[in-house]
Amino acid sequence: MKVEKIIIILLLVSNFVFAQNVDSAKITSELQKIYYNLEYNTSSFDDVKKQWIINDPEMIRDFSNKFIAFNHVRINGKNANKEFIDELNNRIANGNVAVELRKRFYDNEIEYFAFINNNRSKLENADVLFDPILDGFYLKSIIGNQLYGDLQEQSYFYTDLTKQEFSIKHGYNFDVYLNALNSNIMFWNTTSNNPNKYLLSFFGDWGNDNIHFPGWSLQQYFIGSQLTYYSKLPPDPRNYNYSIKFGTGIQTSVPYQTTVPEIPLLQSGMNFYTKLSASVFSKNFFVELEGMVTLTDYKVSDYKFTEPTKYNSIRNFYSFDLRAIKLANLSDFGELELKGGISTHDFNEYEYNPANGGIVDLIPQKDFTKRFNHFINTSIGVMKNGGIVQHKVDVFFGYNPEKYGYYGININMMLSNTFGFDIRMSNSFGLTNVNYPWRMESYLVFSPIFRINY
Repeated sequence: MKVEKIIIILLLVSNFVFAQNVDSAKITSELQKIYYNLEYNTSSFDDVKKQWIINDPEMIRDFSNKFIAFNHVRINGKNANKEFIDELNNRIANGNVAVELRKRFYDNEIEYFAFINNNRSKLENADVLFDPILDGFYLKSIIGNQLYGDLQEQSYFYTDLTKQEFSIKHGYNFDVYLNALNSNIMFWNTTSNNPNKYLLSFFGDWGNDNIHFPGWSLQQYFIGSQLTYYSKLPPDPRNYNYSIKFGTGIQTSVPYQTTVPEIPLLQSGMNFYTKLSASVFSKNFFVELEGMVTLTDYKVSDYKFTEPTKYNSIRNFYSFDLRAIKLANLSDFGELELKGGISTHDFNEYEYNPANGGIVDLIPQKDFTKRFNHFINTSIGVMKNGGIVQHKVDVFFGYNPEKYGYYGININMMLSNTFGFDIRMSNSFGLTNVNYPWRMESYLVFSPIFRINY
């Protein structure tokens, strides 16, 4: 009889314990739903939230140790077994594990923390190794206040910070990019429906790379307005639908007299400048048209000559280019870009001579079309937006049918997308084949960069 009572009691206790376990699991699930529903859902803004990855093994070991020690390595809500933990430690030791993070849209809290494979090239489609942490306060309870604070500040003693794109909230904030060679100041934006965006900016471009007169070597600064249109704002501001510039050139001096030929290259009339860049076929493929045409002739009173003076002038230039971006991901070096096209510019020689009636065209017999010089241009480069240092490096080559041309490199580097420099260097080949004293053997132009986003 006693045995029967004991068996009945054990059955009742086991049923009660099982019921408690079921109820506890159900209650935990319901509490999680309530907790997550209390938070304002901003998943629609995932593409513009701050995202980055950590791939430093020492820091990842520290995170992993805390997850393992407090039993937070879970797969589908259940604790991982010993075999999985051993495999995880082995992968971390071999540098095959990274950590992906994302901040909430409206504050500094972390809303996503996941251990992922370190063998993919982009954040999207990453292979998550076990259940990610979807709440910053839960994450803080695992790794501690100090490590969590370091993650929020995005400053690490061991780790090189890597982001998919540098976060500037393009199209939401005003953007001021100051570079003597090409500046852009966004001053107005609007929309005609919910997803699209029109951005209006002032621009300033010194010289023209397509005709191989970079920076101040052309002695003209083009200023005007630029309209950029997005059918919807992308994470990368380079993926616009179209951009168009309208402006005019103004005469400039040169900072170093040794960088230009003895005979100055001067503006000889009021001109009109425009450039159109539009994506076609693909969001990463662009067609670009650029041109300047001189509409009037300057009079003697427009110059400050006091004695007979010879000068040269480029009155018109045109270019057509095809440009492709994001052709391949080259890991930390950036994304591959290609560009190819043709350009042409005229060339004119003048003399101020009061004895001959003022301004004299020294080559009046030459047909207008024969005043032009043509180039076939190509370039290959890489651009990186993420990380502490952003860079754009292009190697270019330009060939003229008269068997001369230019080759060189353009380097643009910035620190935290705020401070940087722009250097453009080119060397000639075959100049001895032509008698063009207005062309130089090499060009070097440069400028510091300062950018603010507010």
